[in-house]
Amino acid sequence: MVMNGQYIENFEMDAYSLIAFGTIILSLFSLVLLFQLFRNLIRKQIDDQMKEMIPIKAIRKRIGIRIKLRE
Repeated sequence: MVMNGQYIENFEMDAYSLIAFGTIILSLFSLVLLFQLFRNLIRKQIDDQMKEMIPIKAIRKRIGIRIKLRE
């Protein structure tokens, strides 16, 4: 096996591709976490507002408001 410049260049491109792929995966993971946090905050706010109107938690859960994000 001969170590010439072309082999080293190909290895560097593979390392950069791996770093780019890892960065994309971490970005998608953080977006998913932020989306879940956003949904939980909205649900908590709705639950707090409903608490004033309906004090019994079991009844509030049976009503079951679904959050739909508009496109």
